[in-house]
Amino acid sequence: MSRAALSAWLDALALKRGADSLRVKGIVDITERPGRPVVLHGVQRISHPPVELPAWPSEDYRTRLVFITRNTDRRAIGETLRLFTTNGGEPS
Repeated sequence: MSRAALSAWLDALALKRGADSLRVKGIVDITERPGRPVVLHGVQRISHPPVELPAWPSEDYRTRLVFITRNTDRRAIGETLRLFTTNGGEPS
């Protein structure tokens, strides 16, 4: 995922679902910086600046995201991510 698409997606989620996004955290593989994942932390509409790690903490290089939400369907979050990653950071 590009850093721009990630940022746009997180901004859109915060705007649309911020009150229902109790906590978001994850580690993301960024296409512009292979081997240097970005760590995310957020609470409701507040997102901390992403932190780039010098390397992956383990041999597992997959992106992993955890959402603690209320009144939000898991599939809806996944669908918004798919839209942002397949449309260059723009929802369709």
